[in-house]
Amino acid sequence: MAGVVNVQQTVPVDGFPLAYAPVRYTTGQLRLAASGVGLNVARTLGTLGTPVSLAAFVGDDPAGTVIRAELRRLGLLGEDGDEHGSGLGAGVLPTANSAMSAVLVDPWGNRQVHTDLADLATARYPLPVFRDLLAGARLAVLTTVGFVRDLIPVAQAAGVPIAVDLQTIEDADDAYSRPWLAAATIVFCSAERFAASPADTAAALLSRYPARIVLVGMGGDGCLLAIRDHPPRHLPAQAPHGVLDTTGAGDALCAGFLHYWLATGDPDAAARRAVVVAGCAVGSAGTDIHVTAGHVDDLLRAPGGRPSGAGGDRRAPADTRRSGPL
Repeated sequence: MAGVVNVQQTVPVDGFPLAYAPVRYTTGQLRLAASGVGLNVARTLGTLGTPVSLAAFVGDDPAGTVIRAELRRLGLLGEDGDEHGSGLGAGVLPTANSAMSAVLVDPWGNRQVHTDLADLATARYPLPVFRDLLAGARLAVLTTVGFVRDLIPVAQAAGVPIAVDLQTIEDADDAYSRPWLAAATIVFCSAERFAASPADTAAALLSRYPARIVLVGMGGDGCLLAIRDHPPRHLPAQAPHGVLDTTGAGDALCAGFLHYWLATGDPDAAARRAVVVAGCAVGSAGTDIHVTAGHVDDLLRAPGGRPSGAGGDRRAPADTRRSGPL
C-alpha cells in the first residue's frame, strides 16, 4: 500500500454553505486523528485480516508524533531500533513536515476536505525501498499522490498486479491519472464529479485501459461494479449503523473489495461485502474503522442487514502484522 498518511482535524458544521460566525463552541465534537488515503486503506485491510505493508512519509513534527503513534498501534511501524531508527518501519520514511487535513462535516454526514500535502508535494520515494516491500506481495495498491507515480514501473517490473484508487475524476480522459490507468488491473473511483453516467464512464475506462475491474463509488446510491466482458452491476448503499460522517467511505469501499477479492477471487461477492464495509464506515466519526470480517458476515446474514447487538463493540485487535504482506 503506497499513499498519503496525514493528521486530520474533523470539525462539525451546521450545514453547507457555511455561515460566518466569529466563534463556535463544539464541546466534545472536535476530533484529531491520523488519517489519509494510504493509512485508511491499509488500516481497513489489516482490520479485516489482510496483511499490509505501508509505503509512506511521516514528518518529524508534532503531527508526525500523532501519526507514528497510530502506525505503531496498528503494527505498521518496525520495532524500535530497526534500520531506520526512531521506530519507523521499513516502508514508512521520515520527512520534515507531515501532511495535514481539516474536514468539515455537516449533520447529514456530508464533508468538505481541506488538504495540505506539505513535503509530499515534491517528495521522491526511494525505489529500492519499495522494491523490497513488494517481495511476496500479491497486490500493489497505489494511490495517486505524486510520489507514487515513480513506483508504478517498480511494481510492473516485479510482476505484481496493481490496484489504483483514483478518487474523484471527471472522465476516462483524466490526464493526471493516465500513468496509473495504463498499469492497473483494478480501478476504483468516485462518481461525484463524473461528466457522464457511472456505467458509461466505467465502460470507457475498461475500453481504453487494461483494467479488468472498475468499482465506482456512488455515495448514497451505492456502487457500480463493472467487469470486463460482463454487464455492469449496481449495488445499493447500506448504512447499518446510520450515517454520521462520509469521510473515508470510498477508502473503506476500496479496502473492503480488495480484502474479499484477494480471499475469494470473486468480484461480485467482494463488491457485496465492500458495500457493507463502507456502510459501517459512515456510521462513525472520522476514518478509523472497527468493523471486522465477522461483523460483515453477521450483517449479511441478518434480515434487513442489522443483526441483534449491532450497536455493540465491533473493534478488532489492533495489531495487523502478519506474514506475507500486501
